Amino acid sequence: MRPPIAMAVTMALEESTSDSKLHKDSVNKKELRPSSAVSYSKSDYGLETTTSVDQLKQYKSWVSNERWNELKKLADAAMKERRVFMIKGGGFPAVRKALLDRGWIEKYESHKVRHPPVNVDPKKASDKELTKVERMILYKFMEHHSVDFLWTTKRDKYDWLLSNKEVIISRFCRSIFTTKEGLTTSLTQMHWYTEPGIALTNFPRCYNIHNSENLEEFIDDFRITACISLVKWFCKTFQTNNVEKQVMDHGKVPLTAIEFAINRINEHVTFYSHRDIDDFEDQSQHIWEHEWDQFLTHHYLLVHEKAKFLPDGAVNIRQLEKKAGKALAAVTKFWPQIDIDGVLNIWIVKPGNKCRGKGIQLMNNIKDIVGLINIPAQKNRYVVQKYIETPLVIYNTKFDIRQWFLITNCQPLTIWIYKDSYLRFSSQIFSLSNYHESVHLTNNAVQTKYKNNGDRDKALPDENMWDCHTFKAYLRQIGKYELWDTKIYPGIKQSLIGAMLACQESMDKRQSSFELYGADFMLTDDFTPWLIEINSSPDLAPTTSVTARLCPQCLEDVIKVVLDRRHNVDADTGTFELAYRQTIPKAPAYLGLSLCINGKRLHKKIKERKHEHRSATTLAPRTHSGDVTDESHQPVPLEYNGPIITDFLTWLNPYDSFPTNKDGILLGPKESLTDSRKTRKKSRI
Repeated sequence: MRPPIAMAVTMALEESTSDSKLHKDSVNKKELRPSSAVSYSKSDYGLETTTSVDQLKQYKSWVSNERWNELKKLADAAMKERRVFMIKGGGFPAVRKALLDRGWIEKYESHKVRHPPVNVDPKKASDKELTKVERMILYKFMEHHSVDFLWTTKRDKYDWLLSNKEVIISRFCRSIFTTKEGLTTSLTQMHWYTEPGIALTNFPRCYNIHNSENLEEFIDDFRITACISLVKWFCKTFQTNNVEKQVMDHGKVPLTAIEFAINRINEHVTFYSHRDIDDFEDQSQHIWEHEWDQFLTHHYLLVHEKAKFLPDGAVNIRQLEKKAGKALAAVTKFWPQIDIDGVLNIWIVKPGNKCRGKGIQLMNNIKDIVGLINIPAQKNRYVVQKYIETPLVIYNTKFDIRQWFLITNCQPLTIWIYKDSYLRFSSQIFSLSNYHESVHLTNNAVQTKYKNNGDRDKALPDENMWDCHTFKAYLRQIGKYELWDTKIYPGIKQSLIGAMLACQESMDKRQSSFELYGADFMLTDDFTPWLIEINSSPDLAPTTSVTARLCPQCLEDVIKVVLDRRHNVDADTGTFELAYRQTIPKAPAYLGLSLCINGKRLHKKIKERKHEHRSATTLAPRTHSGDVTDESHQPVPLEYNGPIITDFLTWLNPYDSFPTNKDGILLGPKESLTDSRKTRKKSRI
């Protein structure tokens, strides 16, 4: 007995192992261009051995006539109502279920088409086999119909080239900001899009060091950061300990290293406060490369290896501490990220085109960082980002926040933010002296390679994940519950809005596209969220109990926003919140054709010559030689409504106002040019 349609649809949600294996083989071969939102009369792997009619005859023997007619009606209704969808690459059962529940029919990819089983009796076939046959029958009915909704995980250019503009696609053709290199480039202009309370992005300074100009900027930043870090360390050490104990006969660093750092900070403040503009001579001291190398070595010895100062009777330590505190207070205004720098000058180096934590390193030596781009045959292009040395830790363990957001339109920009996020913990205890990836990289793909440290607090989850509600409970426990609604979540929204506004020019303007992104945030010890990176195709697999609950619900809510709200503005959008909708003012009407000049032409009076006899009879005015007559006494209209550009060009060129013959030769007398210029000068007055 045939199961009902609902049961068949439910069983259709399962992807067979053979389908997945065949798909992998087809992707590896890459023989022809992939099937897209349109269909072809030929198979992707050459000519079909049998025609579609012959295949339909083979399928028809597996189902009854009534069932055949039902499937035909389903296919015809889906094509007529534009409810045909395709999921490329398989998976995403939550998306498939959401669409099937809304009456959509799935069109499978061509490489998944099967012939009916040869050695199986249709009467004895299992429900699973019959369901597969029905899937193939529906595919044959809709074989030459383009899909109306395409869910894909890859940026296949054929999806956009071959599909019409009304096809809804789950990816934008380009999203440059989803690469580390692209996000770094786009956010260099984010200060132009800052709007208090709406768009304000906190992003640790980052450089594309493959570019020579950015490399020079990074080197300057690294050196000034080292100066500020050393002065901060010196002031902190002076407040907590007796500085005289840091001066010993077997010390390795002279006290002049602190003076060097203070002088460089003061020069930086002078430059950015523009106090050097009035100086006729450059009073800043030129620093040679070997001097910087020596200072960076002193910084490393003091901060990382706990070295001591050499005694110097010519230096007053108390006065030096006052100068250091004063320089540190002055540079704070011109160094907005001073709170995340710490004192160790640690930078995180990332390959610009990799994901899931691959190839990421922590470094504190500028020669090692620069050496990465000087490796022969180096294919990777690295970005260098300042490491946040003052992160908020929970039970002495580092974490970050994965925040989903959805863009449904790029022009005007429309951003939806998912209100449920989750935290990802490190498996090891946090330490700034251990640069191993298991300590600092909280990506799930990285942490699954390591076992949890046995010394971690037992309150931390074994799966290394919390949802935002558990985090709120922790904030309540430490007396900071209100910070989620007043600082953390609003800060995340403002950072995403500011980042997307800065990246808008490089976005795809296709109207029927949307995409779900995953942004990673870190919190500093003052609970300020900092954007780290943005990922396309975020991991939505149910790898833990947290993601098993959140991911399917998020995908269901995506369909609510993209489809349900398209037909009903008041439709439920689930946990998605409309965070930003750009308002584009209408351009004013072009008024160029209505411009005119009001006034009368000035004419020079003809002077009578003294030797001529005055006559009572009025003489006719002298005419110019040729066919052109003087039109000075012709009536002049009160208002001229013609194109202003013609009169303006005539005013600019005095030669255009004189008559010419058919060969373009000037017909007026030579002295008329001077008179004309004088007349136009009076006209301008």
